[in-house]
Amino acid sequence: MNEDERARLLLVPTGPGLSAHRRRQLRGHLMSEFARGPVTTPRRIRLGWVALPALAGGLALSLVLIGGQPRQGSDSSRPVAAVVLDRAAKAAEWAPAPAARGDQFVYVKSLDEWAKSEGEAPQTREVWKSVDGSKRNLLLVDGHLPNPGGGDEHGEPEPAPYSGFGSYAYVAALPTDPDALLAKIQADTAGHGPGPDEEAFRTIGDLLREQIAPPAVSAALYRAAAKIPGVTVIDEVTDSAGRPGVAVARRDGGGHVESQWIFDRADYTFLGERVVALTDGATFRKGDITAQMAVLARAVVDQPGTRP
Repeated sequence: MNEDERARLLLVPTGPGLSAHRRRQLRGHLMSEFARGPVTTPRRIRLGWVALPALAGGLALSLVLIGGQPRQGSDSSRPVAAVVLDRAAKAAEWAPAPAARGDQFVYVKSLDEWAKSEGEAPQTREVWKSVDGSKRNLLLVDGHLPNPGGGDEHGEPEPAPYSGFGSYAYVAALPTDPDALLAKIQADTAGHGPGPDEEAFRTIGDLLREQIAPPAVSAALYRAAAKIPGVTVIDEVTDSAGRPGVAVARRDGGGHVESQWIFDRADYTFLGERVVALTDGATFRKGDITAQMAVLARAVVDQPGTRP
């Protein structure tokens, strides 16, 4: 049995939606799949729509680890990061989330410290994003408009060709094949950022933070990220809400900072993101967290300003 096979994670949902007998059936099915050897795309039992990063409605996951937690060891970190992202993909496939109408909004609440290196205190950030990208978005920081009167996320919709980019409708229409999805994101962001790989990693991270998507797209986003060169794993991290996790990370092109996506160590749901300095700078030292955020809640609502 090779390292990837030992590291394979089998996910079996628990909670009020499934009986103990049904959970045993699913676990047996998944164990049979593992016994038959590696699979490229896991067989999926659909449970409707799911949130990209977060479990909703009290659904828990029973994790069966083959060979223990991912570890660096003497092996390349790239395959281990791919295993973490595959586990996150499987968690996303099981998590329920509502379908969204074009006239609705995706609501995300987070605890942010995006200017941590400048001594900024943590802020509660709430954003309402138009599902189809056609309506005004709304952004509140600590319950207030950060720039009353317009601009940025509470201003008018962006003009073509970027209207709707990053919206729920955009994400829901992404390919479910990881290779095709990565190619589309790189094509859609061509000419932006320092390079196609770094910009793709940033874009996927943006979608993980502030969107909801169908389960197949959710899983494909994680697996597409695993194909980006330079993605590594960090065994122990903590998000800005104090929750422990495991992270996948990628350095920027200049080697000055590293972006880290944080996942719950137990169920591999997305917790948040942080940026860590890799070199000494004017306002931070090597190893300092320069910015971070933690997702606290997400939902689909009817109007901007409405909370679930």
